[in-house]
Amino acid sequence: MTRRQRDLEAASRFRERREREDAAPRLRSRVARLRTLSIEIDDHPGATGIGRTRYVRHVVVDQAPALFYIPCSEAYCEDGGHDLTVAILQALLGGETEFSGQDVCYGWRGGAQCERVVHFLGRATYSCDQRPEEGDMRD
Repeated sequence: MTRRQRDLEAASRFRERREREDAAPRLRSRVARLRTLSIEIDDHPGATGIGRTRYVRHVVVDQAPALFYIPCSEAYCEDGGHDLTVAILQALLGGETEFSGQDVCYGWRGGAQCERVVHFLGRATYSCDQRPEEGDMRD
């Protein structure tokens, strides 16, 4: 595959991802009390840990889609990635302030499953309900 073909495929994947993000509901509408969200990503190729990538994704809650998809970082992976949406939304809807999980890439590399692993650690804060406590009625 030529570099130009790879660039065209990458541009197509980026465009498809952007369309999915635009079509997804906004995070604020799904988790109204969510104030801040950061997700630490530890991405590595299976058991060895060689080729590890670590970073923190700070989510702009007011603008972000309720979609948590991380493309596979393996250069030769085809049709892979990590869809963390269900796990992260379950934690946020449950009001968890810290949550973690992992996902194995579902793509293919040279005829074999990619198996690149992403571990994630999320930290969230929520706004407090401003309703008065029962029996706490002040004049």
